[in-house]
Amino acid sequence: MSHPFTWVPGDRARHASQDQVPSFSGNEFPPDITVTTLCGQRVTSATGDLAWLWKTCRTCDERTREIVGLEPLAEIERRIGANS
Repeated sequence: MSHPFTWVPGDRARHASQDQVPSFSGNEFPPDITVTTLCGQRVTSATGDLAWLWKTCRTCDERTREIVGLEPLAEIERRIGANS
């Protein structure tokens, strides 16, 4: 399933962006370009296995869930008692 955003590691976190991915780079951003994220930051894209293991930006995660119609993380956490 295609979504109107792309996940991109940058500035030591995994973010999501609605910027256009350059056609020469397949389905992910190439390294070292500035990307505007769903959380409103401008980050420098990174690549590599370690970069994909960085923590996920909470705001980007919430925005992507909203875009695709998934339940908000706060609601899931409330239901399972993760904030207790």
